Amino acid sequence: MEIFTLVSLIIPIAIGGISSGIIAGLFGVGGGIILVPSIVFTLEFLNYNQNITMHIAVATSLALIIPTAISSTWGHYKKNVVDLKIINRFFLPVIIGSVFGAFFAQQVSGDGLRLLFGVIAIFSSINMMQKNQLILGQAMPTNFSFNSLIGFVIGSFSAMVGIGGGALSIPLMNIFSVMQHKATGTASAIGLIIAIPSTIVYLFSDMNKLSFPEWTIGMVYLPVFIVFVPLTIIGAQVGVALAHRLDGLILRRIFSIFLLIMAVRMIYLSLIHISEPTR
Repeated sequence: MEIFTLVSLIIPIAIGGISSGIIAGLFGVGGGIILVPSIVFTLEFLNYNQNITMHIAVATSLALIIPTAISSTWGHYKKNVVDLKIINRFFLPVIIGSVFGAFFAQQVSGDGLRLLFGVIAIFSSINMMQKNQLILGQAMPTNFSFNSLIGFVIGSFSAMVGIGGGALSIPLMNIFSVMQHKATGTASAIGLIIAIPSTIVYLFSDMNKLSFPEWTIGMVYLPVFIVFVPLTIIGAQVGVALAHRLDGLILRRIFSIFLLIMAVRMIYLSLIHISEPTR
């Protein structure tokens, strides 16, 4: 890879890296909600094939979520806001769902993944705008079938679009009266459970049918990973500290607007690209 290309990647990727870490620690939504569009837009700005940029972004995002989730989970655990009972109920279904999602994503087009990411991001954005959450119960359900299904859904959809699962797991915990700080800390741990098995699947992906750039292992793009790792770890600790000092409602709403704009852009690009052959 040319030195110019590597240098041109560093600035936008660095901004995305530190931002994703802070957001992961602050909101528990998973750094992937920022990582994925950051990687996609950067690679497409550099004229990478649009058919592979989303796959690269998803796989690389999940690889990056591992150190970020370790950092943020540890920070939240020290503050006693990681609910191990919830983790135990979701642990195996989330792993199974993550493996399934990572395999299934390889069969989906880049535009299909963009569309799915956009829908999930819009859901997350709308949820973050709400001051008062819908309440369905005073505690998380203990029903095995319910937890198995929900864990599988969270794991599979998160692995398909490269996020840590907080966009789906936090609203779930909120409607069952889990306090926001505990939901954030628990979601960070769920993100780690999602990221490890799905990253392993993506690392061993056989993508010979598509022309992936140099320095790619499976679908994980090493230059992006190397630049992001220290930044996301630092950012995650900053986010954890802020999460326990700020009310967060105004920050959530600002971020939700930003997230909504990115989601709409991802959906727009996917629909434009899908419609091109029929013109």
